Amino acid sequence: MLEYFSQVSIFNSALAMFLILGANWAFTLVHILQEWKGEQVPLWRAFGAVVGTYIPNWVGFLSFTVALCLLQWLVGLIGITGWVDGRPLAIWAIGVLVGARIADSVVSHWGLYLLGYRPNPGLSSTVLYTIEAVFILIVFHKAYSLDPIAWRCGFLVGAGFFILVLPSLWGLHLLIPSWRRDKWVRGEPIPAWARE
Repeated sequence: MLEYFSQVSIFNSALAMFLILGANWAFTLVHILQEWKGEQVPLWRAFGAVVGTYIPNWVGFLSFTVALCLLQWLVGLIGITGWVDGRPLAIWAIGVLVGARIADSVVSHWGLYLLGYRPNPGLSSTVLYTIEAVFILIVFHKAYSLDPIAWRCGFLVGAGFFILVLPSLWGLHLLIPSWRRDKWVRGEPIPAWARE
């Protein structure tokens, strides 16, 4: 792992690798917990309200809290430590990490906030995501040089994942009629059904 880390980053120590991974996991956990707790509603209810889809709490908790946290931890582990057998996959994971952090912040939080969808659970911790994305771009710039195609593909996958969240929830709106609700009107309080 240390050999991979020194090839793709500006550091060459196990301590640096574990500190960066620890920060990655901590930032993910802080953000996920903010999205789960929310000021008024968890994130899945806010997102569902935007597109008019009621997401049951058990579905939202398992997908938006548990699975998303574990998935992001796994991506961080693979990208930062190279904990896989294959450098292209690890470099791909670095791209996923950067793309996900940027798209989550811009699309899921800043964009919706600027459109008037408030509250927006997790908004304040996007500062951590932004700092991390810039840090990763600087510290792991050698990874891009080693395999720009894997890095770019990873970036597109990471960004695409968060860009497709709202359209996917809208798709559930079409597929499961019992989950259909009135959409949240921009600038107005979140609908009462989303607070249930």
